[in-house]
Amino acid sequence: MGCGGSTNSGGEPRATQQSFAQTNNNNSGKVNHYEQGNSTSRRGTNKTHDKENNNSRSPRRLRPYPESKYAASNGSANTEPNDYKGYKKRIRNHLIDVTSGKDIDEIEKAMSKFEKNHMEDCGDWTRAYNRVEYLKMKKDLRDAIRRRHVGVLERTISEARRSPYEAQLSSQIEAAEKKLQNLRELNKYSHDILEMDQSTISEIHSYHRPPACVHDVMAASYMLLGYNETKLTDWSYVQSLVGHVGRDSLMHQVRDFDTSKVEQRTATRVREILGYHDLDEVRAASNGAAAFHVWASNVVDMIDRDKGDVTTPYQTGSTTANTPNTNKGRTR
Repeated sequence: MGCGGSTNSGGEPRATQQSFAQTNNNNSGKVNHYEQGNSTSRRGTNKTHDKENNNSRSPRRLRPYPESKYAASNGSANTEPNDYKGYKKRIRNHLIDVTSGKDIDEIEKAMSKFEKNHMEDCGDWTRAYNRVEYLKMKKDLRDAIRRRHVGVLERTISEARRSPYEAQLSSQIEAAEKKLQNLRELNKYSHDILEMDQSTISEIHSYHRPPACVHDVMAASYMLLGYNETKLTDWSYVQSLVGHVGRDSLMHQVRDFDTSKVEQRTATRVREILGYHDLDEVRAASNGAAAFHVWASNVVDMIDRDKGDVTTPYQTGSTTANTPNTNKGRTR
């Protein structure tokens, strides 16, 4: 039988076999994108799976951050450090200790520390507060007495009377009221002098050889102001004092005069000098000197009354040189 072409051993035509082989050779350089995608997907899956397997075999343990000893955990009963309760106890004990003292600043500092730590009062802070208010009121009374201002004394006494510490401050209030009465009297007695015009002072200053009553009255007045009698026996010294101006002026010293600075024997000596001349004699010589005679006499009466020694006689055996300088701490 005959065919149109030769056949291979497999019975297929040679041309067909060659064509199929050539086709395979041509396709050998081409990539199957479907298979490539599957292959890539499988490789990625394997890597992820391997990583998970590795983690499951040797898990990585992370060290936790250490907790702060001041950190408070939710729901925990112990929210304070172990030594904090002892710290609060020391603050309370310190407040109790300073409350019994007299240092206002120290008590207020302890109170502030007590508040900043949000501590429970338990009566300790209240006692400290009351103590501070009492000490401040006591200090205000003392300062008002030293200031010697009628308006300040009146206001401070009124506040002390209205305060809950009136009973505790009774002695201080009594002293302040006594000083207030004293100042009111002094203001009344010094009114004529303070209202005196400069021409009257100039008249006293202009004397070269004044009448004895003028010299004695002015010397007695300056003795009350704290000057030494020994120097005052010289009229030129008295004359120089009368001529002073500013804070050293006679008017200014009379305005600031305080009877508590005058010793009793000085007041007694002044009374004796004033007794040498009656008021009419002095007024006839100088109206200005007469005003000082009235002022000095009233001041001596106040001193005697305040010290409860009105009738104490002056020691006639003493000399003027023995009269002390009552102006302690000041140089005249």
